[in-house]
Amino acid sequence: MDINNIRELVKLFKEEGLTRLKVEDGDVKIHIEESAGETAVMPKEQSTESDGAGGSSSDSGLTEIKAPQVGTFYLQKEEGSDENFVNPGDRVEAGDQIGIIEAMKVFNDVTTEHAGVIEEVRVENGDSVEYDQVLMTLREEGE
Repeated sequence: MDINNIRELVKLFKEEGLTRLKVEDGDVKIHIEESAGETAVMPKEQSTESDGAGGSSSDSGLTEIKAPQVGTFYLQKEEGSDENFVNPGDRVEAGDQIGIIEAMKVFNDVTTEHAGVIEEVRVENGDSVEYDQVLMTLREEGE
């Protein structure tokens, strides 16, 4: 991997509004992470939950948190860790990270747009997920 490849990775990181990027190429490992003081701007098509037409809310008062892209979903905070981002019964705020989706060695944080309590986690750590697949259900506050 040469400096031009690294520049392209940094460009991709900025253009896509990513918060974390890990790349391995042979013996070279690159990890780029946004500092805590900055805010990531996610394009609308990468929203973690459907709004309107997708029917994210049902009559049962639950909101579905859906995969913003195809990839491998990680529920655990770190590889080999027993600590998950969230578990059923956990209270979350809008913007809280609930997992990571890896696609083509690019890691994207998955966040929730609503505050509430995680009712059900429908995927396991390391599962392959499809675009718009339900990852979790959330009972919004006030429901």
